[in-house]
Amino acid sequence: MPDCPFCQSKEILMNEAPLVSTHSTRCRRGIYQDDSCFAILAPEQYTPGHTLLILQEHRTDITVEISREKLTAFIDAINKVSRHLKEVAENRRGERPERIYVSILCDGVTHLHAHLIPRYPFDQADKDVYAELFSRRDGAEEVAKKQREGRMGGFWYIAAREAHRIEPELASKMMQESEQVRILEELASKLYLE
Repeated sequence: MPDCPFCQSKEILMNEAPLVSTHSTRCRRGIYQDDSCFAILAPEQYTPGHTLLILQEHRTDITVEISREKLTAFIDAINKVSRHLKEVAENRRGERPERIYVSILCDGVTHLHAHLIPRYPFDQADKDVYAELFSRRDGAEEVAKKQREGRMGGFWYIAAREAHRIEPELASKMMQESEQVRILEELASKLYLE
């Protein structure tokens, strides 16, 4: 599709992707490619290693006709890149992800892609946000129990990081573009999967 940002050449998106769609500054954010899919780092790294895995063939979302072969290749790539992120990605504290959340939304860009979002060990800020979001619904005692047992997982983690944190851990919109480029390119080199 001519107006789809993901239908550009995979080489352009792997090596010269815009920081965000409104920027003219470009950088290398690609971390994986095969015959069916490719993966690039999301421009705002609210969670270090947040990756977009994109089907090369234009399909608006997962509900449209797609061959079993293409769908299998897409799911296999999600699995491969997710395993790699879990082994290699790190947050500022040098911790590896405990989980990789996978979300297929296709709302902002109507081209089949998955968000692979590392979920790192919970820090105090995560616990505070969790308590704020769920104490009223579940009760303070239940929230405290889930925090002690490390059972605070879920979509709230992703939404809360974007909604409650003014500054992403990496590559903030408020940074100089040259600093964003440096950070994203260093991260892409570290996370690149042959």
